Amino acid sequence: MAQDNNTVMAREGGLVTKKALLHAWFNWETFVQCCYNYERMMGLACAHVFVPIIYCLYKDDPSKRKAVMRREAEFFNVHIEFGACILGLAIALEEQMAMGEDVPGELITNLKTALMGPLAGVGDTIWQGVVIPILLGICIDLTLKGAGIWGPILYTILICGGAYAFSYINFMFGYRAGSEAVLNFIESGKLDQVLTGASIMGCMVMGGLIVNYVKVTCGIDIVTSGSTFNIQADFFDQVLPKALPLAATMGIYALLNKRWSSLKIIGLIVAVGIVFGATGILTYA
Repeated sequence: MAQDNNTVMAREGGLVTKKALLHAWFNWETFVQCCYNYERMMGLACAHVFVPIIYCLYKDDPSKRKAVMRREAEFFNVHIEFGACILGLAIALEEQMAMGEDVPGELITNLKTALMGPLAGVGDTIWQGVVIPILLGICIDLTLKGAGIWGPILYTILICGGAYAFSYINFMFGYRAGSEAVLNFIESGKLDQVLTGASIMGCMVMGGLIVNYVKVTCGIDIVTSGSTFNIQADFFDQVLPKALPLAATMGIYALLNKRWSSLKIIGLIVAVGIVFGATGILTYA
């Protein structure tokens, strides 16, 4: 009797079915841009990826399904196609955990955090800086030479087809290669080293995000006879560049530790921005 397609496993001895894995990939590539927010970025998209997976891993255990969803809904941000392998790897890790392997939840979180920065940088550079401009150049040239509407249609087909194809290959590579790599790490006794290294890399990635995305600029000028001393340019930028973004980030972190909600923190940021901006203490650079 032929095996039901719904129960065909993605890999021998595993818990995740091929149908669930394909559904998870489709959720990632198709709906990842639908649920951004300032607090978690793509975190909700990651949780959406695991909707079909958790029922393969913990069919009869709602509490463990909730634990997976909470873990996978944490902050995440990466290039969609190049970062697809991270989601495949996360599924492999969750599967190993469900099968009784010694895979801590923090390992999954730290590896995702460590990998998202490098893959985002590579993906943005190659996809947005090389692939898209080349395709646009070719299709615009065809349009100007008489192809008419077929130029935009060709571009849409090529960019969407290429995105789905590359994302699928990358996602499945992360799942299949990732599970074997995790087992090798566990069996070699290097788990603690991986956790430490991933934690350090994750902190470095988050530090880089702070520098690039948190903008706080002092607008105070001290005017004396014959000269003007700008506190931002002549003090902060000379003594400790990005000191104000760091201070703002640590202040928000302290508020989070005090159980402030994200809405209250956003409201505080808006209020501080309005008051300090109106008085000239802070300025937009």
